[in-house]
Amino acid sequence: MAIEVRKPLRHFVDISLAFSPHPLTGDIPVLRDDRAINASLKNCIMIGVGEKPFNRDFGSQVVDSLFEMCDEVTASEIEQEIERSIKYNEPRVDLKNVMVKAMPEENQFLIEVVYLIVGSEQVFTFETILTPTR
Repeated sequence: MAIEVRKPLRHFVDISLAFSPHPLTGDIPVLRDDRAINASLKNCIMIGVGEKPFNRDFGSQVVDSLFEMCDEVTASEIEQEIERSIKYNEPRVDLKNVMVKAMPEENQFLIEVVYLIVGSEQVFTFETILTPTR
């Protein structure tokens, strides 16, 4: 008889960067597990290199690419930059796939990141749309 030993699943908790208080308790809301990771992935993608105080290496150059031509070449560059940024900045994630699709009619990019949380076997997907707004 074989005994299966499982490591307990690690839980991750981050604070919400919106800093909007909870309507009932007045506390700053916390994000747990996949919601915390999704918020972190969004920060990895949207924060430019050098923008985060005390951690000048954090972030990506994705926002700079949003003002290039909205085509498959730019989508490929964004895809590579997202992969680099997540692998370098988010150790809680085992990255499986990054897909960036150019949507030139709307001048935006659809991003899909497929990942595992370290210590978990469940596959998560993070999706967002990037649009130049400046």
